[in-house]
Amino acid sequence: MRKKKFLFFFVHPAKFHLSRITINALKEKGHQVDIIITGRDILEELIINEGWDYTKIFPKGRKLKGMHVWLSAAIFSILTIVKLFKLTWGKKYDFFISDDFLSFIGRINGTKSIFVTDDDLRAVPESVILMIFAHYILAPDICDLGRYNQKKLGYYGYKSLFHLHPNHFKADISKINSELREKPYFFIRTVSATSTHDVGKRGIDDNALRKIIKTLEPHGRVVLNSERKLPPDLDEHVISFRKNDISHFIFYATLFISDSTTMCAEAAVLGIPAIEFDDWFADFKQYQELNQKYQLLYGFGIDEEVEMLEKINDLLKTKNLKETFQERRRNMLKEKIDASTFLIWILTGYPNSITDFFKHHSIQNQFN
Repeated sequence: MRKKKFLFFFVHPAKFHLSRITINALKEKGHQVDIIITGRDILEELIINEGWDYTKIFPKGRKLKGMHVWLSAAIFSILTIVKLFKLTWGKKYDFFISDDFLSFIGRINGTKSIFVTDDDLRAVPESVILMIFAHYILAPDICDLGRYNQKKLGYYGYKSLFHLHPNHFKADISKINSELREKPYFFIRTVSATSTHDVGKRGIDDNALRKIIKTLEPHGRVVLNSERKLPPDLDEHVISFRKNDISHFIFYATLFISDSTTMCAEAAVLGIPAIEFDDWFADFKQYQELNQKYQLLYGFGIDEEVEMLEKINDLLKTKNLKETFQERRRNMLKEKIDASTFLIWILTGYPNSITDFFKHHSIQNQFN
């Protein structure tokens, strides 16, 4: 089989996790994989820890302090296109894989591109400009991409299962801080909510955070991890750890609570009771499935604080909580595939793989 050349462009840590198994497998098979990142601190740390070579195009990040998020996004969109065009000019790739403007570059220079998302189009309508130019869109089968469903490489699973499927993830308690190994702990993760699709929406604020901690403290240790700056009185709950090990910290938690849709889904597919508290959880079909069909994830709007706290108390009172949710996880996994192995097949077997997929979507069941 001819060795191929791939370019991955990352702008968010979640896409690193989605692509990690695939990139390592492609490298092991002798294919060339180039990586470009924007410059986010956590993302860069993850890639360095993985031992990959990469090119960073915005050392100071892709946001301008003091400028409205939409104006900042517009300026950096243009700059991103220019930088990507310069970096790819005269180079031949078999595929571009990204969730950003690399699909636009692909149309200019004739390179096939895969746009990666797990959002329904109505939740992030600004993605239209990227979907228009992409040749294919990699998304969970349940995602509704509107008129772009015809481009969708719809896989039976979730973004989280690319790296957290049992074929690839084995929980290792040695990764956990020693003080957390003996007694129950609860993991809370808060995000910064500074993306364009977050404008006007709310996540867990400091007052809600204090109430959640007060509810949990009598039952075990509360562990905090946050993208945003927290007030001094919450510092005692913040722990440091290697960012690549976060999935192990989630797995051994009794409960996971966050305003991150991505990380709540990760907890859910690990069989850890997950509570999402924000203004956007209901915008995504994967939430509805994880909640209604598999009962692994519970979502509450910011105006449902009382109900959210009641759900925490209900879960704390549930007998055999761990065993119950692990059984629900097993039921979910019976209907999902190993998404990383599916993507590796798509990329290495192109064009036959994509032709076969669009003829028979169920061909992906071979990757259970």
